[in-house]
Amino acid sequence: MPQYTRYTVTPRKPAVPAWVRVLKWTVLVIVVAAAASLGMGVGYLQSTLAQVASTPHDRATVKAVKKVLTVTHTAHEPVNILVLGSDRRKGIAGDRGRSDSIMLIRIDPRTKSISMLSIPRDLRVEIPGWGTDRINAAYSDGGAALSVSTFKTLTGLPVNHFIDINFIGFIDIVDYLGGVYIDVDRQYYNDTAVTGYSSINLPAGYQKLSGHNALSFVRFRHDQLGDWGRIVRQQLFLRELKRQALRWHNVLKLPKLISIITHNTVSDISSIKALLSLTQLVLGVNTSHIYQTHLVGTPIVVGGADELQAPPTEVAAVVSQFINPQKPPVQKAQAESQPKRSFTVTVTNGGAVAGSAAAAVGQLVGQGYKAKVAGDALQGDSKATLIYATQGFVGNARVIATMLPPSRVITVPRAPGVESGVTVVLGPAFTGHLVLPQAPASGPTILANASYDAAQWRQLDHKTKVHLRMPKAWVSGYSYDWTMSRAYSIPNGHGNSVAAVVVGTTTSGGYWHIEEMRWTDPPAIASPDATKTVKGTQYLLFYNGTQLHMVAWKTGSTLYWVSNTLDNEIANDAMMALATSFARVK
Repeated sequence: MPQYTRYTVTPRKPAVPAWVRVLKWTVLVIVVAAAASLGMGVGYLQSTLAQVASTPHDRATVKAVKKVLTVTHTAHEPVNILVLGSDRRKGIAGDRGRSDSIMLIRIDPRTKSISMLSIPRDLRVEIPGWGTDRINAAYSDGGAALSVSTFKTLTGLPVNHFIDINFIGFIDIVDYLGGVYIDVDRQYYNDTAVTGYSSINLPAGYQKLSGHNALSFVRFRHDQLGDWGRIVRQQLFLRELKRQALRWHNVLKLPKLISIITHNTVSDISSIKALLSLTQLVLGVNTSHIYQTHLVGTPIVVGGADELQAPPTEVAAVVSQFINPQKPPVQKAQAESQPKRSFTVTVTNGGAVAGSAAAAVGQLVGQGYKAKVAGDALQGDSKATLIYATQGFVGNARVIATMLPPSRVITVPRAPGVESGVTVVLGPAFTGHLVLPQAPASGPTILANASYDAAQWRQLDHKTKVHLRMPKAWVSGYSYDWTMSRAYSIPNGHGNSVAAVVVGTTTSGGYWHIEEMRWTDPPAIASPDATKTVKGTQYLLFYNGTQLHMVAWKTGSTLYWVSNTLDNEIANDAMMALATSFARVK
């Protein structure tokens, strides 16, 4: 049975500012490159950027923060940017405001990665000179400078730059950019008149959100995920913002866009020199992946108020993950390139004990491979097992290699006399047993040929022109929420595309969903982390670290995808089992 590991993330209370802040940073990078190509006057650009520290109060803020920033010395060093999302009104000295979002963005030219570390606003920490309190109190007590110092004290990480952005301007920014496409995982609804919380009414499904709706989506926290869910939605928003940046290529919008951003931002990055230096750093890394890390805290009650605490060991572990982000476990070259039963694994003994080849073949067959013994004629050149494969089967060979450590994959040219498929030469180190993932003691079971809720699928199929497909495999204990599922249309820039979304729930109440649409190239499927071909269909894989978050594929003129819960509750093997089992609704 597949193991389902639930990854818990810090309950945090960042509001919209988290991404808004990065929005500012991301857009400014685009702005610099575009402005340069436009031939925009350097004087104009410099004077506009200078508005990020334009008032006496803002200049005092920047001066105070610079005293606690760490200066980088070479272009090869990682750069850490602390982004503070606040409701402070820019330029008003008496208004310190509150910081609802705290996120560190790390651009590392050595690992060619960009990482994000989110800290919950209710985390109880030591605030230098003030004692123990929630981390967001640092902003109210001492502004951005004290927030930077507190963050450094908590994590031990240097902070090289800061961005303090007011989320009040977020709506204007998103609307001016024409909205942002977001894959809304389920229906979000709240009536202020009933609950007293901010109103929201967003249906499930991939859609373009206006500034107001985007703000409502990322700030929502009145469900079982609470502030942690808000953190995840903010980081999801940032990833999509980066993915869709190329849509905003109209350089005529740049002056107004810069103006909107700078009038809601205070930062030490307020000169062309500083911004160009940062831009060059970003252009030097692989921005196809953005890794996100969250601090996991334990709920406590202090003076009747709900807060969080995290021991130093937990903080150190999260910081280590942030500095060394976990990459997707399956890269293009590592994915199985052919179905297991479409080729033969030929096993020969190259120094292992007698009978090892037959033992390995039996176990490979048990894993679903076609395998045969070819005797003991070949000899290995080391203790390692050697695995030979022609180019089309290298991905399969690498998967097999993980079961036969230590091993080495060798690509051989396709030529007369060379057997197509994979040939394994067992080395002396082979113990007689494949190394397989340990089966869990218990957990949800993947059911084959289940066709769960087929009647409801047929009803939805009658309401849409999408060629609906449904998963034939199923996970025990899961169900669909048909009250949130719907047929609808999506504006695609050239008109509208018909679409349908079906929302599912896990045994713990988490929401996952299936999206199907007649728009085959939306921003959502740009830059997959890996691909995998199964039975002639290419699947696009999107990861959050090592967790598979979305699997997408195309059949004819229709695009399909399965999206995991916000906390990626569904195990990777179950995600693939669901995605690869789809068949036409009948």
